[in-house]
Amino acid sequence: MDIELPILDGYEATRRIKANPELKSIPIIAVTSYALSGDEAKARAAGCDAYVSKPFSPRELLAKVQNYLK
Repeated sequence: MDIELPILDGYEATRRIKANPELKSIPIIAVTSYALSGDEAKARAAGCDAYVSKPFSPRELLAKVQNYLK
């Protein structure tokens, strides 16, 4: 989930997804270039299951995705 989205930010999009009983089990990894202190906590409070700040290595993101595919 990109945090910086037009119209609806990633935090609100995540909250809406997690509020839907049919979708709430889908893992959401927050991805953002605004890695300020407290941003990871904010993303997790919105319902994100993991957090990655840009720039990131493709291997880092792949490792996080693979954790949810097990």
